Amino acid sequence: CERIRVMKNLKRSQILTSNYPYYKYSLNYALDSLHRMGAEQIEFYACFPHFHMDDITYRDIKSLKKKLKDFGLKAMCVTPEQCLYPVNIAAFDIAARNRSINVFKKTIETAAELEADTIVTLCGYGTIDEKDEDVWKRSVDSMRILGDMAEAYNIEMVLETSPREYTTTHTAKEAVRMIEEIGSPAVKGMIDTATLGFSKETMKQAVQDLGKYLRHVHVADGIPNGHLILGEGELDIRGMLHELDEVNYQGMLSLEILNDKYMRTPHEAMQISFEMLKKYIDQ
Repeated sequence: CERIRVMKNLKRSQILTSNYPYYKYSLNYALDSLHRMGAEQIEFYACFPHFHMDDITYRDIKSLKKKLKDFGLKAMCVTPEQCLYPVNIAAFDIAARNRSINVFKKTIETAAELEADTIVTLCGYGTIDEKDEDVWKRSVDSMRILGDMAEAYNIEMVLETSPREYTTTHTAKEAVRMIEEIGSPAVKGMIDTATLGFSKETMKQAVQDLGKYLRHVHVADGIPNGHLILGEGELDIRGMLHELDEVNYQGMLSLEILNDKYMRTPHEAMQISFEMLKKYIDQ
């Protein structure tokens, strides 16, 4: 019988729940659900109908801050929707690129008002028939603008990796290259357990490659489909957490449970994953 390794460093206080699976429900429903399951810290997913960056005003930001407080929740991270919406900071079209940069500028202002210190960021993408180096340059140029603003607001933008259709950084090594070319102390890196399942990187590899730049981790099961309830996919989530534990990872462990199969059962999807993650950390 294999001995279960006990976590030495990871703590429950590092866990973030999120409003990711509630995108077909109202914000009040989502926040009440998270409150009922005992959540306190969240990654706030800025999406319609909860909080669409194109539509919100400063008054809306203040209202959101009060609403979170009323439900006993604190936003530690803000993530604007940037996959399903036409938000692309590496777009060839200048108007689309500038509009997308403005979405992130508004996100930085929102995060500052909510007293969140992290923004999950995709570096944009090009058309599949473009040269990678052309798209890469546009990503770097846009991120330098945003990095300067984030630094002024004392906020870190953490770069997510994903397939080519979604962003220019596909692996941890590419994220490090991007971070170093941007050259801003406000730009760091992150790991998504479900994305590792598709890129064939191991957690150990990604942790070593990101090194000092690792600031944030999305936790979800995966394969054959991504961002599943913990225990529902084929990923060794407990093993991945042990790799983080071994390097005394101090950042957030944020539950990104986001799959159409949970469209009508978001509370159950988040609660099962929340309890499972706590169990993994306690063992």
